[in-house]
Amino acid sequence: MSIDVISADRGMIRFVLDHLRELDAVEMAACDVDFERMPDQIMRARVFAFCAYDFHDGPHAIWGMIQRRTHVGAGFAFGTDGWGKAATSIVRNIRRFVVPFLLEGDYHRVEALALAHRNDVARFMALIGAQPEAVLRGYGVNGEDFISYRWLADEHRSTRAEDQHTAH
Repeated sequence: MSIDVISADRGMIRFVLDHLRELDAVEMAACDVDFERMPDQIMRARVFAFCAYDFHDGPHAIWGMIQRRTHVGAGFAFGTDGWGKAATSIVRNIRRFVVPFLLEGDYHRVEALALAHRNDVARFMALIGAQPEAVLRGYGVNGEDFISYRWLADEHRSTRAEDQHTAH
């Protein structure tokens, strides 16, 4: 089985939303996501949107970024129970495409939210270089706590410079 990373379209987003893994569905419901309108909203507001696609099984995950405001993006990611099969491809895409895109582009900040008890998200965010920033108590529609994660271009530039200096 091979996972390809391709540009997401409405149909892929709809498929993943219709087959969401349970924790993603709970998290999105806590944010009062309109599941019916979400594919159109993502396609209209996206800076980029990708799909982890298996040509035998179909889409496993969607991730990308929308513009929150000038120079600030909001990252998102959600998937089916096939997320684990796609995780390596997702992390590789973020490291090889997304991070350089952000460092070379006009974005100085990307932010994302996750339910506070999502240790899987905390591990994923660490893999892609995002830092926990704050606990948002009672942020969810039913009072759920969330963690705000951030990715700052300046932090990544200084880390890259240190890595390059250490390598020489």
